[in-house]
Amino acid sequence: MKIALLNLPFDNNYGGNLQRYALIKVLQGMGHEVEHINLHCSYSLPWYKYPYSIPKRIIKRYLLGQKNVDVLLEKHNKDIRKIIDANALAFYEKYIPHTFEVRNVSGIKKLLNSGNYDAVVVGSDQVWREGMTHSIGCENFFLKFVPDDIKKIAYSVSMGTNKNEYSAKQTKKLAKLYGRFDAVSVRELSALDLLRNFGWNKPKPCLCLDPTLLLTQNDYIKLIIENNVKNLTSGKIFSYILDETENTKSVLNVYRRHLEKEIIKVGLKDTTDVSICQWLNNIRCADLVITDSYHGCVFSIIFNRPFVFLGNEGRGNARIESLFEMLGIKSDDTLKIDYVYVNNKIKELISISKCFLSSIASLN
Repeated sequence: MKIALLNLPFDNNYGGNLQRYALIKVLQGMGHEVEHINLHCSYSLPWYKYPYSIPKRIIKRYLLGQKNVDVLLEKHNKDIRKIIDANALAFYEKYIPHTFEVRNVSGIKKLLNSGNYDAVVVGSDQVWREGMTHSIGCENFFLKFVPDDIKKIAYSVSMGTNKNEYSAKQTKKLAKLYGRFDAVSVRELSALDLLRNFGWNKPKPCLCLDPTLLLTQNDYIKLIIENNVKNLTSGKIFSYILDETENTKSVLNVYRRHLEKEIIKVGLKDTTDVSICQWLNNIRCADLVITDSYHGCVFSIIFNRPFVFLGNEGRGNARIESLFEMLGIKSDDTLKIDYVYVNNKIKELISISKCFLSSIASLN
């Protein structure tokens, strides 16, 4: 079967790129031909918002004391974007089979018309979270543009939160699109609850793992070895913080002083010279990982590392809470995880998740 995979637009996100890689790897192992839809979208601020955005940032940074606010965000993004994209693009070109570049829904439609695809799989990641779908619109992540004769599958899609972010009008529209799917699986228990509350039960949704958890520790170690990356974090603390605040800085300092270990930091502004495989190895080799990232937690678990999760409500704590519940991890005890139990639990959930993916070929 020839499958087109759709998820959030290409960017430098470590977890986003690795979940694409993992899902394609698993589907290929099942005998499918898979191509990732190479969607690129610009997130530049519209010109008419500039006069308002910069004064707002000045107030937040200098009057409200929010030191993590970057006043000249666009300049910073422009300065580092080329280097960041070069790292992510190198991985994407090498490991992720993909289509030609498209920038909007019209481009995706042309792609589907010319590609002889049997199915479109949407997922994983927060493709059903309203606030994350502005690139092509939420309705299109429900595959509104896909013709009736092409199978539509949602794999491990996330809504990011346990709260309904859809308007009543939007919920009504999305309900019709949901009914066009041949099969649906979600990543979080909270998403299952939301779908039940909406009354969306045809097709009946099930729970599946994030694609990154479908591969083994050894699969990722092969990637690391193949790319000959350095061991930078052995005997050290690895910090992967997406949204740095005074609180996260304070927590890092506490662990640094208590453990008397050096901290290797990577964040959104530090990804310029840290490749995807280097990031993986940083987690793998660290004595301790401190993160506010979903995939920071996931790969700490994959590599059986002790870690500290710093809640990040803006990015969606429901994702982490669900992951911990599924794997039997206590949120206040991630420094002493019973990885024998957790690894066995992951094996059980891999079996369920692969069974869902295997069923794609038999859908009518």
